[in-house]
Amino acid sequence: MQEKGILQGNLTKALLRMAVPLFVLNLVNSLYNIIDTFWVGQLGELQVGAVSLVGPIMWCAQSVAMGLSAAAIALLSTRLGANQKGDACRFATALLYFAIGFAIVLSIGTLLLLHPILSWLDTPKEIYDASYQYLLGISFDYIGLLMLNLYMAMRQSAGDSRSGVKLNMCASLLNAILDPIFIFVFHFGILGAAIATVVSKLVMVPVAWRRLHDKAFPVHIDFRAYPFHAADGKIILKLCIPAASGQFLENLGFVIMNKYIVYYGAVAISAYGVGAKMVTLAYIPVMSIGAVLATFVGQNLGAGNTERARKAFHTAMKLSTLFSSTLTIIGMLVITPFIHLFVPNASTQLMELTQEYAFFALLCGVFMGWYINLNDGVFNGSGHTNYTFILSMMRLWAFRIPMILLFHRFTSLGITGIWLAMLLSNIFECILAQAIYLRHRWEYSAILTETERIQPSEDTVKEI
Repeated sequence: MQEKGILQGNLTKALLRMAVPLFVLNLVNSLYNIIDTFWVGQLGELQVGAVSLVGPIMWCAQSVAMGLSAAAIALLSTRLGANQKGDACRFATALLYFAIGFAIVLSIGTLLLLHPILSWLDTPKEIYDASYQYLLGISFDYIGLLMLNLYMAMRQSAGDSRSGVKLNMCASLLNAILDPIFIFVFHFGILGAAIATVVSKLVMVPVAWRRLHDKAFPVHIDFRAYPFHAADGKIILKLCIPAASGQFLENLGFVIMNKYIVYYGAVAISAYGVGAKMVTLAYIPVMSIGAVLATFVGQNLGAGNTERARKAFHTAMKLSTLFSSTLTIIGMLVITPFIHLFVPNASTQLMELTQEYAFFALLCGVFMGWYINLNDGVFNGSGHTNYTFILSMMRLWAFRIPMILLFHRFTSLGITGIWLAMLLSNIFECILAQAIYLRHRWEYSAILTETERIQPSEDTVKEI
């Protein structure tokens, strides 16, 4: 456990040391998504649209995984910072019960609602069958998704960002290998892409299960020593529900946004899917820094080290701004060749729509870094997932969706109005998040009482 780097020492070096493994994982995952889009693109540009349409539906379900991860990092990092390792293991065991239960419910729910979901989305006829096949296959992905996410969150809470990264990287690399096999060799088409995703994660589940029981690590699972208690479940749900609900509503907002993109045709949703792959690459550094910031905030608040938690946020902001500004400029220069990489025979309409979307999305880079550091890093790390809920909900439902409706009804901007609403909503969201931050309530951990926090020693204070 890299506790010394988290609680003492140079923050820039410590943040980068923990963020680099996550950066590598996110890069590998993004490269896998690029490869996946490449193979699906060989089936036709409309197949890319089918995957893009279904994507936000899966994000809604994945919000449960994000909520559990947020609860895990907040609960476990603050307990470890307060030197309460037994409590950390007890909560880790309870979190695993929740992960298994949620995975079963999500899979059954998705399977039962396949046709209603696609009908509600007004799925174009030309991509309905492909969307159905992909959603059918990916509905079995939840157990692998939740297990691997929870494993990574538990390790990360103790300062080990490498172990979870390695396991998830193996799953992504296996996915990249299986994609062409299931799509073309077995002739499963777009269903093969979904099957490859499911299989690659399931193969890693036994490995994660064994490592979660490793008592040599500060946070481990032990069903005999830590039976489930309703009181622990209430604490987990108190943290998980706001974070998961916020993510769900945010992702549901993306579903609504997709409905408006589909209004401009199947090619429009394909353009959005291709452009999003490139933009995700530009967001990788800020997502990685924001993710590890939660551990720094949680452990330092648990240790009574509020000033260092505050300084960690400031350091993360400087790093995020530097990375996002640089990658925004690079992204602007490579938009066109990137599109040709995905869809070699891209139509003129696809090219133009993708270029326009990517331009606006890349401009969001700095604001996304700001938002992620506050939402995922500071507020989740301190256990104030109620702030996470408010911000996640406001970004889409109070800002973006209303602006999309206004631009659609009262202007002639067309699909450009959607991209403009995306940029403006991120700016407004950052202003709101910063206002919440400046109220300083996050500095009081929502998880530990005053007596449970460790007061910083003189040596620790000098290191701040």
